[in-house]
Amino acid sequence: MTPLFKKTAENDGFHTLERKMVRTLALHRELQKLLEAEHEAGSNFETRTLTKLTLRKNNCINRLENLVGSIRDQLIRMAEKELPRTCPRTLANRLRTIPGLTPDREEVLLPLARELEEENRALIEATRKNIIMFKGAMNRIWAVSRYANQGGGE
Repeated sequence: MTPLFKKTAENDGFHTLERKMVRTLALHRELQKLLEAEHEAGSNFETRTLTKLTLRKNNCINRLENLVGSIRDQLIRMAEKELPRTCPRTLANRLRTIPGLTPDREEVLLPLARELEEENRALIEATRKNIIMFKGAMNRIWAVSRYANQGGGE
């Protein structure tokens, strides 16, 4: 029978946190590829491809949400105190408040945290680009439908 709590909880907590951060990075990259493919398919008006990509993207987003929530919950459990109000709420700053963070763990986790935040900003930009493209496409479709329905008796 496995014990509920392991004796080396702080080590396991940091290793688990590292694994979750690496998995989150992988999901960020997968989502980035999906957004690029979605942009290309949207530009070429490939509706079947867009439908498949949308389903895959929604699945990826759900997994990412669960993983980010899990990381947040673990950081809350591991940290004894909250960040001061004047301190930026970055992942790197939240990691620094965890007691038992050794320099060895810090040199692994902090670059990973910074890379995660950078990937997140890249995802936001790619999403904005897709939104702009789809809004433009919707406006063109609306204009064409208005032109096509001129004599329709509206």
